[in-house]
Amino acid sequence: MNRTTVRNQRGAALVEMALVLGLLLLLVMGIVDLGRAYNSYITITNASREGARYASRFPTDGPGIVSATRLEVTNSSVPPASMQVTITGLGAQGGQPIRVATAYNYQTLLGGLIGVRTFTLRAQTEMVVFGIH
Repeated sequence: MNRTTVRNQRGAALVEMALVLGLLLLLVMGIVDLGRAYNSYITITNASREGARYASRFPTDGPGIVSATRLEVTNSSVPPASMQVTITGLGAQGGQPIRVATAYNYQTLLGGLIGVRTFTLRAQTEMVVFGIH
């Protein structure tokens, strides 16, 4: 084997690595983005659950329900002000259901490459009102 052949093989290996490395980085970024989206979904699901728990005890306190829901996402990746909270059955009596739904517009890291910059994550929880306190 002469020097020219060895040099050409190194160059070919460098080009192959550059191509594979780009695809590998894209795959890793996609996995990270999916993990972040799942974490945000879990966060808003817990928030809707906490809001419904509060609503089952205080079904007429709309601002308190929203506050309890937003308080749950404090110190998380979901900004409380950017999460929408919807209450269905406000003012329900004991034994009736009350539902708290949350929605959050998640911004992807790879939005420009895959064509989806944001998508909406939604969660809802329904609980039975214990009675008005």
